[in-house]
Amino acid sequence: MYFNAGPKKTKNKKDKKEPKIIKPLLPPAIPPPPLTQGEFICIHIGQAGVQVGSACWELFCLEHGINPDGSVHQLTTSSTSFFSLSQTDSYVPRALLVDTEPSVIDTIRVGSNQKLFLTQSLINGNESAASNYATGFYGLGRKLSSAVMDQLSHLAEDCSSLQGIILFRSIGGGTGSGMGSRIIKNIKNTYPSKTIIDFNICSSPELSPVIVEPYNAAFTTYENLDDVNCSLLFDNKSLYHICGSKLDLPNPTHGNINNIIAQVTSGITSSLRFEGSMMNNITDLLTNLIPQPRLHFPIITYAPNTNNIHFIPSTCTQLAAMSFDRTNQMIKIDPALGKYVSVCMMFRGDLKPTDINTTIAYIQREHSFPVTGNMISPIFKFGLCYQPIITTSCSGTFAASRAITTLSNNTAVKHRWINMMKNYNKLFSKRAYLHHYIGEGMDEELFNVTNDKISKLIEEYNQVESTQQS
Repeated sequence: MYFNAGPKKTKNKKDKKEPKIIKPLLPPAIPPPPLTQGEFICIHIGQAGVQVGSACWELFCLEHGINPDGSVHQLTTSSTSFFSLSQTDSYVPRALLVDTEPSVIDTIRVGSNQKLFLTQSLINGNESAASNYATGFYGLGRKLSSAVMDQLSHLAEDCSSLQGIILFRSIGGGTGSGMGSRIIKNIKNTYPSKTIIDFNICSSPELSPVIVEPYNAAFTTYENLDDVNCSLLFDNKSLYHICGSKLDLPNPTHGNINNIIAQVTSGITSSLRFEGSMMNNITDLLTNLIPQPRLHFPIITYAPNTNNIHFIPSTCTQLAAMSFDRTNQMIKIDPALGKYVSVCMMFRGDLKPTDINTTIAYIQREHSFPVTGNMISPIFKFGLCYQPIITTSCSGTFAASRAITTLSNNTAVKHRWINMMKNYNKLFSKRAYLHHYIGEGMDEELFNVTNDKISKLIEEYNQVESTQQS
C-alpha cells in the first residue's frame, strides 16, 4: 500500500530551523462521567448498617480501582451509578451513613476511609435507641430522619437518572428497625416511583441478646411491607455457620460477618456497577423475580464461599449446583418446605453467555424444582458481569475466578415469619415490655394490627404454594 506524502520539499539554506516545542507531561485525565443506566443511593442505618456499609465501600473501592481518599488508583469502570465525580476529580460514594448515637459514625470519621465520604453524609444523633423500635420510629428517629431526607435530596439532585435507593440495616435493634422504617416511609412518599431495596440483617433467637427482637422485627415488616420492592435477608445463624464450616473461623468477628455480607452485596450489584454486564436494569430483574409485589423476600445464596483453592469447583455447572446447597444460604430455611416461583442467578468472572445457557439447561434438567401453578420450571433470569472477583485482605475468603449470587423466590421463606410470630406472641400474651413502646408514643392496638398483617402475609404464601398444576 502506498501513501501520497505530497510534493517533496527542497532544502533551503535560508530556512530557519523551527524551535522544538516540548509539551509538559500531564497526569492521565480521569474519564468524564458517562451516561449511566441509572444511579443508586445507599443509606446505611444503625450500628450494623454503618459497619456493613464500611465493609461494602471498602470492597467497592478495591473493585473500582479507587483509593480510600477517593482518588483514582487504576479505574476499572467509568460507570458512576454508585460513585459521583466531585469537582476535585475524586470519586465519592453516593451514600449516607446514619445512626442515633455517635460512636460508630465517629470511627468512620477517624478511620482509613475518613476522606472517602462527604462530611455531610455522616449523620448522627447523641442518644441510643435502646433496642426499641418505637424510640427509633416515634422518638429520636423522627427528628433525625428529617436531616437524612434533606441530605438525600441533595444526593438525588446530583443524579442524572436516579434508579433506586438501597438501605442496609439490622431489624432486631431500635435504630435500624424504627428509624429505618421511618426513613423508608419518607422515601416512598417523596420518591414514589423509585425502586427501594432493603438489606435486612436478622438476629437469630439463639444468638440475639435483644429480648424484644421479635417485636422490632415484626413492626419493621408491618410498616414497610407495601413500601419496599425487594427485601434481602441475612440471619446471624447462617453467617456464623458459613464462617465456621467454610472459612475455618470458629469464632468470627463482626468484621468477618460484615465481609460476607459485603461480598454478597457486591455480587448482587456488580451488574449495576460495571459496563458490559448483562442485566443492568433493576426493574427487569425485579419484574421477573417478584411477580407478586408483597412476596418480595428471595432466599440468597453465594458460591463459592471458601478459603481453600482446592474447594473451588472446576466447572460452571458444579458452581451452579452449589447455589442450591442450603449451606450456602444467607438465611436458615429449607427450600424443600416450599415451592419456587422464580430464580435469578448472577454470574461473575471468567464466563461466556454460552456457559450460562449450558448451565441453566443443566440445572433445569438435573435438579427437581417444586413449582407453583401451571409452571413446569421456575422462571429463570440470569445476569453476567465479567469483572473479576476481588476480596479484602481481612475477609478470610478466597477470590475465585468465578462466582454466583442467586436469589430464589421460594414460598418456604414464610417459615421465617411463622417462627418470628411464635416468639412475638409469647411476649405479647404476657404483655411483656409493652410499656417501653407505648411510652414512646406507640398505640397499643398496633400490636394486634401487626399480628394480623403478618398473618395475612403468611396466608398469601400459603395460597401461592397450594395452587395446583393443571
